[in-house]
Amino acid sequence: MNRMQEPAAGNALSTTERRHLLRRLAFTATPELDRAVQGMPADEALSVLVRAARDAPYPQVPEAASGIWRNPALRFDGLSDEDFETIADRQAERARAATGEVRRWWLAELLTSPAPLRENLVLFLHGVFGSNTGSVDAPHALHGRNALLRRQCLGTVPDLLASLVVDPAMMIQVGMDGHRRLRVSDRPAKLILDHWTVGADAYEPRDIEELSRALTGWLLVAPEGREPTRPLDPRAPRAARRTGLVPIFRPDEFDAGPKTILGRTHPFDARSAVRWLASHEATARRFGRLLMTHLGVEDGGAALETRLLSAYRTTGGSIEAMLREIVRSDAFWSESSRWALIKSPVHLAAGACRQLGIASPPVAAMDSWLRASGQALLDTPNNGEGGWPGQEAWVTPAALLERLDPAPGLDAGAIETEVAGVNSPEGRSAFIRRVMMSPQYQLA
Repeated sequence: MNRMQEPAAGNALSTTERRHLLRRLAFTATPELDRAVQGMPADEALSVLVRAARDAPYPQVPEAASGIWRNPALRFDGLSDEDFETIADRQAERARAATGEVRRWWLAELLTSPAPLRENLVLFLHGVFGSNTGSVDAPHALHGRNALLRRQCLGTVPDLLASLVVDPAMMIQVGMDGHRRLRVSDRPAKLILDHWTVGADAYEPRDIEELSRALTGWLLVAPEGREPTRPLDPRAPRAARRTGLVPIFRPDEFDAGPKTILGRTHPFDARSAVRWLASHEATARRFGRLLMTHLGVEDGGAALETRLLSAYRTTGGSIEAMLREIVRSDAFWSESSRWALIKSPVHLAAGACRQLGIASPPVAAMDSWLRASGQALLDTPNNGEGGWPGQEAWVTPAALLERLDPAPGLDAGAIETEVAGVNSPEGRSAFIRRVMMSPQYQLA
C-alpha cells in the first residue's frame, strides 16, 4: 500500500502525518496536541479534537454584548431630521466601538481557545454565511450569531440553517426583519439560495418568489414589557424602528398558502423551507466542496465529493461526519494536498500564537494587522454576501506587504527565545522575516 494511503486505512499516524492533520484542523501542531494524538490513527486523532470542541467551556460574553440590547437611535414620531441625525451619528460611533470589542473577543478565542477545531469551524461557517457590520450594527446580534455557530458547528446543516434563518443578525443581514405578507422582497430568498444552500445555478426565478413567501411573518421586537411608550415614525427605515432583537412569528403577516420550492409543494414556513433546501443534493455537494476548500484538500476526480455527498445523506447533513470522511480519505493525505493550503491571515496568526505559546497575545494590535491583511473578522467580502476567496487572494502584491511584516506580538515574548542567539536587533528582525516567509509558516 502507498504510504500516503496508510492514514486513511487506519494505521497510526507518523510524526509528519500528525502535524499535517493538526495544521489543517487545529491551526497548528503544538507540542501538546502532537503528544495528545501520538500513536493514534487519523480517526482517533480527530476524536481528540472533537471531544475538546464539545467539552471545552464556551467563552464568556463580552461586556459590549451583555445585557439587553436597546436601540438608542429610534426615530420617534415628530423628531426633526436634525435631531435624529445627531442621535444616529452618536449611536453609529458607539456601535463601531462595541463591534470592535466583539471582534477582538472572538479573535482572542481564535488565538488561545483550548478547542482549536471548534474555532476553525466557526471561522469556516462565518465565511460560508457571511457577515456585515455595516448592516448589522448591534453587537449583541453579532455575538449571538457567533455563539450560535459555536454551539452548532459539529451538528447538522439542516438544524444550523433552521436556527440561522431566525437568528437576529442573519434576519437583519438578509433583510428578513419585517419581511411581511404584503411587503415581500426577493433579496432574502436569493441570498439564502445563492449563499446558504443550493447555489446560483440550481434554481429558477419562480423558486425565489416561492421562498420569499415562505420567509414572511418574522419580526424582531423588544423583550416583553420593554417596548417604547412613544410612537415611532412609520416612515423611518427599519433600523430606526427596530425596538429589540427578539424574533417573533406573527401569523397575520405570514403567507400561509402552499408554495412550490425546487419541485416540492408544501405550506412551507421559514424553517421548513430552509430544511428542505438543506436536504437538496446541490446543497450537500456545495457544502462538501466548501469544507474541502477550507481544509485545503485537493480532490482530483471528485471521489471525495461523492463520499461527502453520501455521508451528508446518511447522517442528515452531519458536519462531524463530513469531517471524518475527509480525514479518512486518500485525498486528504495525498501529495497534492500536502502544503497546498495558503494560510489565511487568521490561520497564520492563530497558528503562530499557538505554536509559540503566546498565552496573552496583543489582540488589538493583531486585529489591526488582520484587517490590513484583508481578513476583517465579522466583515466578509461583498457586504457579507459570501466568504473570503482564499488561497492566491492572500498573496497578492498588496496583501504580501502586510503578510510578510511580522504580526504584532510574533516578534516578542516566546519567539525571542528562538532567536536569542542572534546578536543584533536587526539580525533578529531579519531572522523572524525569513521564518515568516518560509513555506512552513505561510502554508499548511
